[in-house]
Amino acid sequence: MNTKSKALLEITVYYVLAFALGIASLLFLSFSNDIIDFFVADCVMTVFIFICSLAKRNSSVYDAYWSVIPFYFVIGFVVIFKKIEWDYLLIFSVISLWSWRLTHSWARGWRDFTHEDFRYVDLAKKTKSFYPVVNFLGIHLFPTVIVFAGCLPLFHLVQYNLQSLPLLFSGVAVSLLGIYFEYTADIELDRFRKRKNPQLGDILNTGIWGRSRNPNYLGEMLFWIGIAISGFAYEMPYYYGFGAIALVAMFLFISIPMKNKRMAGRRIGYDEYKKNVPLLFPKLIK
Repeated sequence: MNTKSKALLEITVYYVLAFALGIASLLFLSFSNDIIDFFVADCVMTVFIFICSLAKRNSSVYDAYWSVIPFYFVIGFVVIFKKIEWDYLLIFSVISLWSWRLTHSWARGWRDFTHEDFRYVDLAKKTKSFYPVVNFLGIHLFPTVIVFAGCLPLFHLVQYNLQSLPLLFSGVAVSLLGIYFEYTADIELDRFRKRKNPQLGDILNTGIWGRSRNPNYLGEMLFWIGIAISGFAYEMPYYYGFGAIALVAMFLFISIPMKNKRMAGRRIGYDEYKKNVPLLFPKLIK
């Protein structure tokens, strides 16, 4: 077994133990409110993964949490609410497809415990002695809270009856479109990174990357917007959709600007690429 395989196996053990702690939290820490119960379980799991990241001195231990936790939720909902009707199974399938695909993409690109996201390294350099606080609040807890907010529609649709079939299908279609964008973007990026004789400063400007500078982020936004639309098919309160709005705002005002800044400093010809390729929505004609 090579170093990467051992590291992924260790990460898997961490997440299985985190899931067990989450189940224990649901069983023994009841607040008579399903959303609060799941949120507390979510935080318990986050703290455990944070402790693991401290032990490994690598905050990328948390990276897979983003895509794993919604899958944990849909499994937990089946156990708690015992809803297995066709509409919930449809949403369950969409969540599962997104979760496993994104987790696989992360595992494919992660080398081992020597590999840490560049953003975490930059934050450590900038915040210095305050990094432990920034690490927990910014790298671990903040994503947990914002993904939980994005999952709020799931709490509603699993407990109420379907009211609008067109809205449900529309939401599913938008989420599947987002998954398609992410899948295509990740496949093309993986091939680009593995190409023969790579040139320093090369820019991926073909395929979907030649039509959108951020097709992966666009896909992620569409996925969460689709989940919110599906929730409205069950007459979900409008404020349950704020999570999707927060996620879109995070990508637009934090993730994409950070990526653009890094690309501009490392890639020759990136300014020209920016002029010719839209930020998000793909141009139909090149």
